[in-house]
Amino acid sequence: MARHRLVRRLRQRGVSLIFALLSLVVISLAAVALVRSVDTSSLVIGNLGFKQDATAAASQAAEQAIAWLWTNRGETLHSDHADAGYYAASRDALDPTGQRSGAATRAVVDWNDDDCDSYPSGSFAVCVEPSGEISLNGGANRARYVITRLCATEGSPATVDCAFPVGTALSGGGNKGEINAKSPERLNAVGSSQQYYRIVVRALSARGTTSFTETIVQL
Repeated sequence: MARHRLVRRLRQRGVSLIFALLSLVVISLAAVALVRSVDTSSLVIGNLGFKQDATAAASQAAEQAIAWLWTNRGETLHSDHADAGYYAASRDALDPTGQRSGAATRAVVDWNDDDCDSYPSGSFAVCVEPSGEISLNGGANRARYVITRLCATEGSPATVDCAFPVGTALSGGGNKGEINAKSPERLNAVGSSQQYYRIVVRALSARGTTSFTETIVQL
């Protein structure tokens, strides 16, 4: 009788060991899943941070492009300056991001400074040179830009078709905002000498994250 009880106890101990091992496996799988979840979340947050960093760098590069336009305003902007990434025509076929791979008539930008060899042969018609590389945030970020004047061709705005602002602006003087039918009109047309310029920037963060921004300015 005592021997029979001993055998039953040994069997019970064996079953308990199996349940303990199964519980250990489940806990281990849960721990692995938790670690992987934390790693994925950290990776997503890190990528978002680098993306925002690249976008901020692109904004700084756009400000430098605007400063270049302001410094060279006048007849200098009537013609192309490829060495500075400036073009006096709108280049409607421009594909700044390179995503329109099916358009063989597109104009692509030589962002990598390799004469557009990074694009498939025969997938584009024109290779556009951007500005020189701009080092930002102590060299952690890099950016280049392309500026196009919103005109049909090169030349003076008086002789070529350009996009001009349409609207009105308040003239100088007192009583601004007053509505008085007896007073002469104080709304004047915006000067046609002002033109629109498109600035496309590509910025790279420290880990190669790419950000494109587009800015339209009026000068």
